[in-house]
Amino acid sequence: MFLVAHRGFRAPGRENRMIDFTDALKTCKAVEFDIRLTKDKQIIIFHDHNFKRIGNLDKTVKSMTFSEIKQMKYFKKNPEKLPPLFVDDFVEKISSKYDFINVEIKPDRNTKEEFEIIKKGLEKLRSKTKAEIVVSSFGYEALKFISSLDENKFKKGYLTEYVKKVDFKLIKKFDYLHPYVGNLKSKGSKEIVKKINLPMNVWTFKNDKDARIIWSMYEKRVNSFISDKKDLMIKFA
Repeated sequence: MFLVAHRGFRAPGRENRMIDFTDALKTCKAVEFDIRLTKDKQIIIFHDHNFKRIGNLDKTVKSMTFSEIKQMKYFKKNPEKLPPLFVDDFVEKISSKYDFINVEIKPDRNTKEEFEIIKKGLEKLRSKTKAEIVVSSFGYEALKFISSLDENKFKKGYLTEYVKKVDFKLIKKFDYLHPYVGNLKSKGSKEIVKKINLPMNVWTFKNDKDARIIWSMYEKRVNSFISDKKDLMIKFA
């Protein structure tokens, strides 16, 4: 059981940036982040569907090229917040320093061509690091794509907010369940988790109380705590 830096330990004004991934290594060698494709098919590390929250612009990621994103007023004023390129920045510059890397594919109606681009990016990551690579998603099409990945190269994580909504046929092809801590605390979830019978990478922890609750309920099933809190108290023995 270990700690995973959620978006590089997300905090107000900082998430999914190269500086966050570098800083996270001071605490742990496990990281989780999100990927999306731009209009010109560049894979960037960015959580949101659009730039409203980060960027002050009401445009989607898929409607803009990476060059256009770089020219946004917000990122020109705050260059350190420019979304990193998955391959050129994270893979090439820092991936080898990690032992565990969770790549979340955001649901974005990706085409077959786009999934192939993502696959090439993942293959590049595999060639650059010895880390355990877990690929996860909420999206059904993305989950089907993940289920087809080479099991000798990648582990597969089934992301869900509500464990009762898991597709039991599809999840048989996965290595991990990635459940939401809020739903996991409910009594009804315990029997479903037992039925799924997979180790869990649980998201997203913000306080020690939730960590203690999840550990007391699911001790033998927890593989990692995906956390915003870098000093999360996870050693209970």
